[in-house]
Amino acid sequence: MSEVCFDHIVKRYGDNLVIRDLTLRVEDKEFLVLVGPSGCGKSTALRMIAGLEDISSGELRIGDKLVNDLPPKGRDIAMVFQNYALYPHMTCRENMEFALKLRKAPAAEIARRVNEAAKSLEIEHLLDRKPKALSGGQRQRVAIGRAIVREPKVFLMDEPLSNLDAKLRVSMRAEIKKLHQRLNTTFVYVTHDQTEAMTLGDRIAIMKEGDLLQLGTPNQVFHHPVNLFVATFIGSPQMNLLSGNLKIEGNSAILSGKNFRFVLPNQEGYRDGEVIAGIRPEHLSRVEGKNEEHFFRAAVEVVEPMGSEAYVSLTGEKGMIVCRLPEEITPSVGEEVILTVAAERIHLFDPKTELNLLNESRVLTAR
Repeated sequence: MSEVCFDHIVKRYGDNLVIRDLTLRVEDKEFLVLVGPSGCGKSTALRMIAGLEDISSGELRIGDKLVNDLPPKGRDIAMVFQNYALYPHMTCRENMEFALKLRKAPAAEIARRVNEAAKSLEIEHLLDRKPKALSGGQRQRVAIGRAIVREPKVFLMDEPLSNLDAKLRVSMRAEIKKLHQRLNTTFVYVTHDQTEAMTLGDRIAIMKEGDLLQLGTPNQVFHHPVNLFVATFIGSPQMNLLSGNLKIEGNSAILSGKNFRFVLPNQEGYRDGEVIAGIRPEHLSRVEGKNEEHFFRAAVEVVEPMGSEAYVSLTGEKGMIVCRLPEEITPSVGEEVILTVAAERIHLFDPKTELNLLNESRVLTAR
């Protein structure tokens, strides 16, 4: 078993609290992504798994073994770094062989593992070159290959794609996902890119300022964000936020604000008072006629063509709104349009606590 368990982990640098009370279980053979803005503690958490950072308090286990005081070489993990960390004076083959030679593995076994990893990553023709002769994507493949040959219990990846160009990042995301499916072992992946998190992770752990805010599948964190931070961090373009007032009337909840009114089904957790309404750009659609209860009227300011769709920024009496519209119905700059949204697509947040009002969103910890 190669699960990773954080049990009330705390990390301090002097008086600076970097991670506070992190409790998290990475399941055996799971692909878990730690995501959040710079400085949220995600890379520190990864480095504690690797044994590169001391733990201030709490317990960390890999499998059934407590590893708080275990040196990195005894943890049976392999790590892929953002800057590749290849030895420049060695060939790619020598880089991939290095850890196995330190273990004094048989030469035939070393050759077999290196050749198999190189074939799976399509870098066989690069094995006799040195890193300086490779592109960024090729170096990253070699770094991943160096991790594969060790056949570890847990793979750790710290922003491995951030130095690659946009096109290569997309292709390497697919390669990493296929690699996880082929190796069938535990992956813990760190990124600040929510697109990487959504496309790669079986589950996503969203962190902010040392706290774990939400843990769930990509669909859970997208459709049921626990608070405003998660709602606006996950999804591109960012969720639209509108200030309004909620009033409960029997089986309905009336959401109203400056020149808008929505009738929502009353749900547990709703209460009279001020709220922040969140609407994702892809949940807004263009209509020709006015819908008295679910509509926005606004003028187009910016159109960003994306091929089959466009990001449209509009300004109306409610401020700036961004929507995603199909190419064939994309309006022109200066045009006034009417947008509508289905009631069930509207998220409501408490303006003081910033929590999602729906009780079901408070804790989402699949598996």
